[in-house]
Amino acid sequence: MILFFSFALSIIISLILIPLFMKHADFLNMLDQPGERKIHTIAIPRCGGLGLALGAIIATLCFIDFEEKLVSFLGASLLIIVFGLLDDRFELSYKWKFLGQLLAVIVAMFGGIYISIVPFLGLEPVFLFISLPLTVIFAIGVTNAVNLSDGLDGLAAGIMLLTFAAIAYLAVDANGFDTAVVALAVAGGIVGFLWFNTHPAIIFMGDAGSQFIGFMAVFLCIYLTQDVNPALNPALPLLLLGLPILDTLTVMVRRVRAGRSPFSPDKTHIHHRLMEYGFSHAEAVGSIYLLQGVFLASALRFRYASDIVVIGTYLIISATILLLFYWAGKTKWTLHHVIEGGDRRRNHLLRNDWVFQFCRYYINYAITTFLVIQLFYLADKIAQLSYKMYLGMALAIILFFISSKKNQDIWIRFSIYIAAIVANVMSNELPELSAYNQWVMNAFLLLLIIVVSVAIRITRKDKFRVTTQDVLVLLFIMAGFFLADIEWVEHVAFRLFCLVYALEYLLHQDYSKFGLTRYSSMLSGVVIVTIVLSTYL
Repeated sequence: MILFFSFALSIIISLILIPLFMKHADFLNMLDQPGERKIHTIAIPRCGGLGLALGAIIATLCFIDFEEKLVSFLGASLLIIVFGLLDDRFELSYKWKFLGQLLAVIVAMFGGIYISIVPFLGLEPVFLFISLPLTVIFAIGVTNAVNLSDGLDGLAAGIMLLTFAAIAYLAVDANGFDTAVVALAVAGGIVGFLWFNTHPAIIFMGDAGSQFIGFMAVFLCIYLTQDVNPALNPALPLLLLGLPILDTLTVMVRRVRAGRSPFSPDKTHIHHRLMEYGFSHAEAVGSIYLLQGVFLASALRFRYASDIVVIGTYLIISATILLLFYWAGKTKWTLHHVIEGGDRRRNHLLRNDWVFQFCRYYINYAITTFLVIQLFYLADKIAQLSYKMYLGMALAIILFFISSKKNQDIWIRFSIYIAAIVANVMSNELPELSAYNQWVMNAFLLLLIIVVSVAIRITRKDKFRVTTQDVLVLLFIMAGFFLADIEWVEHVAFRLFCLVYALEYLLHQDYSKFGLTRYSSMLSGVVIVTIVLSTYL
């Protein structure tokens, strides 16, 4: 449960801090102005990475043991944040950027995190004059690769969210508790940031954020494969960080062949080329998520394979992607678009208003039923709470009613998340909820998501639209069903998928008509958090 707490706490901190930094972005001189190589047309705050990073670091410090390697690693990440903030504020030259990255890498290596086992060179550690320069080159290269991939709303954040989820899974599989805590804390910060960064973004992460998540990812990959679980193939970071590495290497080679500096700016990154081929902003980002998902699925599948298999897989996936881009460029292929203003929902379902009304009210009552049944099974636990806990619940409920609608919506979403998760993750502490593992509940939620699908189909885009976050959700659902062998993961993924989409649909409608869902969600969240706190305090 500590893993969930680190993830949730990081989300909460980032959701609190990012709006504060956004409000004072002009004073901090951290506004990203429009430019020739940029997609946005107005100045947008670029201080989101600070909120992301602080959320991740605070959550990490609350839950990990202070082992020397991790302490030096976190200290190094602070250096990355400081130099990133200086770059966001003063636009440092690349020499100062590299200096900050080099100092951070040296601090991390001084604590003992570096590449010692090298592919094709056996299982014995190589000499330091090989391992240390290799670590420096790889770490700085990946940090900048992630930084350079941050070209569209939600792009770098979404790619790295998938990567940190894979790192956390591999760490849990190897009993690397602290590594999983750090990975999930960073993932939580990214989730909070994506709340504001999904297209159209209202804030950017800036260099502080992109360099931070790149640096954290590369050293967590090194620590995972070299220390936590040496049985993992040492070349696995290539797959875990697959697309940013491929994109950066390809762009640099293209620049050198054109007689330019490999660090000169241009618009030849993968996301730029996809948009040249007719992809919309959301389609380009979603496609890149899927490509990174292929790399990560291969990493999980071949994590114990030989060096030749892992590196060969990376080369095959990379070559396939490059060949597809080459073919698209040669043939001038363009993705087909639906005519702007067209409405594919114009069918017989749309003309039947009763179907639309039925779907909305069914979703409302179904979510409420799920939460009420859960509270019914927890009745004995509720009865055992102390008077202090009852007082705390009462104060929380009062706080909900005096909060703004925006804060209430955040509260409700969080309540739905923990309602779906706690039933499975806390099965040992709350055996009363074992009924939620039965097929009846899954059938109930399956029917709910079918109704939600129909409702989305007949609802116009100005009321509910699919975003790039939905692609991330889809990838996590697929991972839960097909890749994870932790027994509760698929249950959590399925229930989150059903409940979250049902809730999001209602919140995009006239929320005042769905009081049952709002108030039952609020009450469920208050009760579950109280029971969890009473269990661990």
